Amino acid sequence: MDTRLPTAGLDLQSELTITQFVIPAGAGATYSASNNIATVTFNAPHGLTLSPAAGVPPNYFITFGGSTSGQSGVGVLVGNIFRILTIPSTTAITIYCTITALTVTSLTGIPVFFPPFTAGAGSAFVNGPSQVISTAGTYPLPNLAGAVVNASQGANAAVRINTDQNAVILDGYTTPQLSGGNTPAVAPTWRDLIAASASGQAWIAPPWGAIWANGTTATSRYTVVS
Repeated sequence: MDTRLPTAGLDLQSELTITQFVIPAGAGATYSASNNIATVTFNAPHGLTLSPAAGVPPNYFITFGGSTSGQSGVGVLVGNIFRILTIPSTTAITIYCTITALTVTSLTGIPVFFPPFTAGAGSAFVNGPSQVISTAGTYPLPNLAGAVVNASQGANAAVRINTDQNAVILDGYTTPQLSGGNTPAVAPTWRDLIAASASGQAWIAPPWGAIWANGTTATSRYTVVS
């Protein structure tokens, strides 16, 4: 009988590290839209990138916290999850949204990460993302699949789930297929499964399980079970 113990390296993907946290939009941040492509401009560098360092997941998705006012168009920004279409500068991103105008009052940007947290072919999304920061280019689409995730978290991230299973990753492919072809007017409810600063293991899958940035400066580490 083979009595050897299993080797962890054969079962776990390489560890991923997240140091990002909630991005304050601050005074002077803006929202503008044309033909359902909205540009959100923060008042300071957001740190989002589609080409991160090794061992760091790319920023394909974002949600928003805080509040807005003076809105026209259809939908809500806060609480819905959007695919980042482009990162045109160190302070701006674009998303697909049917809100035509609003005023940023106390908005925050919240990076969201769906498993297995890698780039890859075969995604359901059309029109790959791009960024123009230091290097222009078009980047691979996100790889989306359910996974068992080991989490060792600081105060800057939490594993969350949408128990109502009504969340949608919004972009130019998914949003037009919703009721009226609009950004949802009511955001889905997400709950902590592994809270910030806690450790644990969970099976999560897009679009109803994700890692959300949280709080402030810290480091969180994740491994996906192969």
